Amino acid sequence: MPTSTAEKQKYSQHPEMLDAQSGKRKGPGWARSVAWALVIFSAINVGLWNLEGRNKANANDVFHGTGSIDLAVNAYKALPEKPTVTLLGSSLIMFPFWSMDIALDRKNMIDIFHHHRSAALEQKMQEAGFHKPTVFSFAVFGEMVSDAYIYANEFLKGEKKPEFIVYGIAPRDFSDADLSSPMTTNTFKRLVNLGNFPTYSDLYLPSLQEKLDFVLGRLCYFYGHRWRLQQESNKVLEKAYILTGVHEEEKKIDFANAGFMLFGGEKERWKSSEEEYQRRYKNMSEKEIEGQMNFLKRLLEVARKNQIKVVVLNMPLAEMNRKILPPGFYAKFKQEIAAACAQPGVKFVDLGESTEFKHDDFWDTAHLGPTGGMKLLPHLVPALQELRLEATEPSTTK
Repeated sequence: MPTSTAEKQKYSQHPEMLDAQSGKRKGPGWARSVAWALVIFSAINVGLWNLEGRNKANANDVFHGTGSIDLAVNAYKALPEKPTVTLLGSSLIMFPFWSMDIALDRKNMIDIFHHHRSAALEQKMQEAGFHKPTVFSFAVFGEMVSDAYIYANEFLKGEKKPEFIVYGIAPRDFSDADLSSPMTTNTFKRLVNLGNFPTYSDLYLPSLQEKLDFVLGRLCYFYGHRWRLQQESNKVLEKAYILTGVHEEEKKIDFANAGFMLFGGEKERWKSSEEEYQRRYKNMSEKEIEGQMNFLKRLLEVARKNQIKVVVLNMPLAEMNRKILPPGFYAKFKQEIAAACAQPGVKFVDLGESTEFKHDDFWDTAHLGPTGGMKLLPHLVPALQELRLEATEPSTTK
């Protein structure tokens, strides 16, 4: 206890320096406790990030995770030389170009996620006079326009820039009810990090709050995974409620397994596809579409700066799929795409409503099968020829 008058006065003004029970002076123990707590928290945080990194390397979730992105990126980096053509797009590009190559050489084909070329397109280009053309596919399941921009901006430059980009698009690439924002795609989550964050922050995260949220989510494991942790907690509580008979478990839609079917009978595939796009096209947002249109313009600007010629393919859609779209949407959509592509070095090939593509040319309501893909190539190769010819013609401007 303080004995002198001066000490009594000092501790009466700062009672927090006395222990509530013993009346003894508090030492620096609380500071050490805080420091140790921070050290332990930091160690756990780093450990969890490292553990997740190892899990990602082993998991390779190609259907619903980032596995297919890693495969595509690593394959592109391993190319011995730049490709003549780089394909961009979602499964609408992946599937027909893969299935065409299966038709050409089924015995030596690999699975769709490891397949990053197009022997069918290379063959048609060579027949049209291209010298030893090579094609690389950067198409990834679920790829939005905002994702295609990231691939072009990050990888299609320098020594690996292609002569051509062939970008296959459809309305789903501009608005998808399954994705709340461009930041929720697997591509953004995998390829945008603290290293390249300044390049994309203003485009994808316009507000200060969004920027801070992104940075904190990459620095603090618990903050970045708060929604997943909350989901897991809710699952535990749900199971507890069910076991105690508080309520019956509700039947839920398994979105993880819904959607594009690589296998299955025709009737099953088409039904699944119709249900998928009814969900994806629900409440199409004009703001979201406008934002993705801006990403298309930025992609074309990146191509122009890097002197890459571009063919934008409006991919064929079955009539059943187009009927799901809001009235008047598709015509306006195509007009906006055509306007964005009206510039030198870009060709817009509109096959969305082409009557040339019959029911049997489609795998489901949106994806072309091998016969549909083969019908696509006679429209694509001439566009590539025209772009090359235009690039070699002497300029008429002074």
